[in-house]
Amino acid sequence: MKLSIITINLNDKQGLQKTIESVIAQTFTDYEFIIIDGNSSDGSVDVIKENAHKIDFWLSEPDSGIYNAMNKGIMQAKGEYCHFLNSGDIYPSNVVLENAFEEDVHDSFICGNFFTDNKGKLVKNESYRNRDWTFSLYDIFSGHLCHQAFFIKKEMFDKYGYYDESLRIVSDFKLFFIAIGIHCEAVKYVDADIVIYNTEGLSSNIGGKAILKEKQIVAQQELSEQVYNKINYLYFLERNEYITRFTLSKKWIYFLFKVFNKICVSLKLTSVKSDYFS
Repeated sequence: MKLSIITINLNDKQGLQKTIESVIAQTFTDYEFIIIDGNSSDGSVDVIKENAHKIDFWLSEPDSGIYNAMNKGIMQAKGEYCHFLNSGDIYPSNVVLENAFEEDVHDSFICGNFFTDNKGKLVKNESYRNRDWTFSLYDIFSGHLCHQAFFIKKEMFDKYGYYDESLRIVSDFKLFFIAIGIHCEAVKYVDADIVIYNTEGLSSNIGGKAILKEKQIVAQQELSEQVYNKINYLYFLERNEYITRFTLSKKWIYFLFKVFNKICVSLKLTSVKSDYFS
């Protein structure tokens, strides 16, 4: 089997109905459909039962969070690839999977274009089209890989572990960071519109500071202190470009910043010795 489509749901009856309809409309047939429901009380289970003949596996029971539910889906998956199409997310057309798997692909990750749906306003993102698909650690740390636009080879979870349930927001980032950033697993781009994803989900509505904090936790765990500090420092400079522009605007300002940086390093106020001031 080529693909395991995994949908997780909690009290989103209408979103679940849309997701199911978009899956069963696909012309591509080499997939299984798995639904993990978190013991919903809004009629979601009735929707699942109504479509049970088109669902390969489903369960409805309490879980400890989104990544716990996703891990339950992975454990049931039998496909070569997993795709997380969560409740409210839909395929843009009935030929999405046909287009995505038109070639006999076997790369560790496959990705394509995606749409964001913000209260009915669709915005298409084709940013992956022109990538050369060589990612640095910093690319992944500072950027955002759209989880919904990726087909993930099942063996990636066997190799690098299932989603970290201790993280609230960025466990999907952690897999990308370790597999693609650190171990350079192959990513293949296909020119297909993969998903319209609902921007009302948890990660879309939580503050950027909370997301960054969890990213920093992951990076600290996986990297040496020296590499982590450099990445974190570069992130700060990039997000505060006016500081960099100001620093480099005049020689005397640059000199003062260079001296200041050396003092901070010598006093161990920071362990980062920036390339900008070397």
